[in-house]
Amino acid sequence: MYFYERIKHVGLFAGILLMVFGIIFLTAPGRVTEFLAIFVGAVITVFGIFRIITVAMRWQAFVNRVPMFIFGLVLSIIGIFMLFNPNVTLGFVGTIIGIIAIMLAVDRFVTANSLKETINPLPTIISGLIHLIFGIGMIYSAIVIFSVIIVLIGIYLLVSGVMFTLSALFFQDY
Repeated sequence: MYFYERIKHVGLFAGILLMVFGIIFLTAPGRVTEFLAIFVGAVITVFGIFRIITVAMRWQAFVNRVPMFIFGLVLSIIGIFMLFNPNVTLGFVGTIIGIIAIMLAVDRFVTANSLKETINPLPTIISGLIHLIFGIGMIYSAIVIFSVIIVLIGIYLLVSGVMFTLSALFFQDY
């Protein structure tokens, strides 16, 4: 029981923090989405700059130094562009996710066609339709779909925060 009393505050803090993030995700999904897009741009920019500095400082040590330097430069330029154009970033990422989802839908439909003689293909077809609808939605309107995903994450974070807090306060199972 002594150990539990020592970590109870950690559970309370984690629960409250999750609830705060959940509320932020629920009340401002557009801003959270924009922040995440800018964050991705910042990470790519930092990685590009890191690559440029690494190659420049150890120029003689790298065999493929010119392509590696150009790669770092291109990453930096793309990252900076993404920093100042979060909607383009979301559109690009959303399009890639949409294409992958459509490819998965095609896979499900082909699998359903090959399984139709042995088992009921309806669940596989339904899975393919879900992938297809999601893929088309992502390609058509990535920003809206991302906002819906952010809201769902917000609901999850809020519920998780409540469960953490209740566990720490009453159930003592944290």
